[in-house]
Amino acid sequence: MHPEPPSAVHPAAQPGRGWRRAALASHLVLAPASAVAIVLIAFSGGGPWLVAATVAVAVALHLALVLAVRFPDVGFALASAAMLALVLLPMPGWSPSLLPSAGCFLLVLWRQAELGARLRRLLALAVGLLGVLLAELVAVSRSSEVEPTWMRVTEGALLAGAVVGVWLAAIAATRRRQRAASAQAARIEEARRAERAGIRGDLHDVIAHSLTVMIARAEAAALATVDPGAEAELLEIAESGRDALDGLRAMLAVLDADPGATPELPLSLEALPTMVAAASTSLHTVELVEEGERGPLSLRAELALVRLVQEAITNALRHVQPPLAVRVRLRWEPHRVLVVVQDDGGSGPRRARGSGSGLSGVRERVLAADGTFEVTEEGGWRLEAMLPVREKR
Repeated sequence: MHPEPPSAVHPAAQPGRGWRRAALASHLVLAPASAVAIVLIAFSGGGPWLVAATVAVAVALHLALVLAVRFPDVGFALASAAMLALVLLPMPGWSPSLLPSAGCFLLVLWRQAELGARLRRLLALAVGLLGVLLAELVAVSRSSEVEPTWMRVTEGALLAGAVVGVWLAAIAATRRRQRAASAQAARIEEARRAERAGIRGDLHDVIAHSLTVMIARAEAAALATVDPGAEAELLEIAESGRDALDGLRAMLAVLDADPGATPELPLSLEALPTMVAAASTSLHTVELVEEGERGPLSLRAELALVRLVQEAITNALRHVQPPLAVRVRLRWEPHRVLVVVQDDGGSGPRRARGSGSGLSGVRERVLAADGTFEVTEEGGWRLEAMLPVREKR
């Protein structure tokens, strides 16, 4: 891998449209204006060598502006040398800084202040100000008439103000771009975190629930079979399922997702009866009781309700020994719906195999939907939530 030349510019640091337009305008406007000025120099008594030198300086300034696009260091060095040569040329009766192409130096200075490190920026400013001072000293030394001091001071102040103004404007523009880039990076990071939260929600709420139901079915089949060999195999399958579930929960911890995020999952209130029925086995009785007329829920509230029921069933099957009965109750009222999921405690708690973050995630979802959430123990575990119902239109 070859190192990049120090003066080369990374593609991400290419100049913006504003700078490119200003550079193009400088070529189209300043070059013809400088051609007119050079003709005036010739008619004012400037010799052929002076005219040729002025043309060379003007060409060098425009070339420096072209080079500054890709090689700002080279462009700035060439522009500075050209301005020094312009200051030293014996212009007849007028200041060399009045050559229109001298404006190219300001754009090259902008480019150097825009991209350079702190030291290079300060060096560029110092070169510009020293050039102004040198130009005024040369003008004073060549003046054959006694000019008012204020004229020289005013001209120097205007030129120095132009240099400092361009330098400050370039730094301000750079900082604006950096802030915009930081904001864009923050938006990308937020989107990445949201995507990870969605993946985490998919894995926990869908796959973990399915694994838990599979384990419960395998255990129920093992207790129902009369074949000792089949019973052992089924219990081994259930144990393997628990190991897979533990591995899944460990992987979810690595994702470090926001539990309050709302993943877009394909479950809805309409799928609730099917989900409840799928969790029932010969040793696990899971029933759904619904009272009242269903009302419209917001998407966030509907997702919170379904996830609460799913997580409650999953926890009961995972942490309570069968035979087990779980009752899911929905009571619809005009402005709210009460959700209660309660198990009967089964034949006792199952040996713990680690803890997940499902209940905390459910709590976050319910609270985010402007609901209330409570967990109590009454013989078995009881999860209760109240969620708002929207007005019918």
